Amino acid sequence: MSKSTFNDFRKAIDWKKVLKKGSSTPHGHRLFPSRTPTDDSAYNYRADKGADLGNGKFEVIIQANKNAENKAVRDAANKNSHAIHAKAVADPANDPEGSKVDEELFADWDARKK
Repeated sequence: MSKSTFNDFRKAIDWKKVLKKGSSTPHGHRLFPSRTPTDDSAYNYRADKGADLGNGKFEVIIQANKNAENKAVRDAANKNSHAIHAKAVADPANDPEGSKVDEELFADWDARKK
């Protein structure tokens, strides 16, 4: 899967909204994008909420969508739609803009692809 496809997904995320939504979203549910066939195809990936870590922190898990527009992403999702392609810790109180979680997701994605 290409780094540019993953970067396009990251750039589309409105971290302020995701961080706000994360406090009330249950574990395993979608943070971004909305769960629609059009969004799943266009964004290729999804951000789900992982574990609550206390003090308002939570994991953000990136997974591939089965009906992704990008063939490599779609093939990966069809092989294992629950595979984690990147994971990071969101800390809304100390990173309200989401820049640290975004950087951590990129670093983790890169490390998993080596």
